[in-house]
Amino acid sequence: MKFHEFTVDDTYFTDEIHMTTEKIKGFADTYDPQFLHTNEEAAKEGPYGSITASGFHVLTAVWSELIKMDILGEDARGSLGMDKIQWQGPVRPGDTLTGIFKVINKKEITDKTRGIISFETTVLNQRGQEIMKGKIEVFIAI
Repeated sequence: MKFHEFTVDDTYFTDEIHMTTEKIKGFADTYDPQFLHTNEEAAKEGPYGSITASGFHVLTAVWSELIKMDILGEDARGSLGMDKIQWQGPVRPGDTLTGIFKVINKKEITDKTRGIISFETTVLNQRGQEIMKGKIEVFIAI
């Protein structure tokens, strides 16, 4: 979508993401090899009493689903960054996540070829509990 097609308060919901032990351990083995993400037995003694997904896994899983929705598509021009990403609860095997991306601001920049879209990003589990939130800003073609 082009910059002008976005409106403040537009909200996009991702498809559900089903978290499994295999997905959690697979991501963690490569990108966040802490015991609470990789070792089921050791994780039982950890702060959550079981294996949990890396927060980075949660973030990239919902981002991937947004990209698959083709909302940004070929008009995406990169990302400006993320701000105040907060993980608010554990994600365990068997949890189902939904990402919510709400446009909270848009700003045309001086080069007149692209603008900045700011998304309030929220991730809910199957019980409707907020388990992650933050802000992501992307460049979009005008």
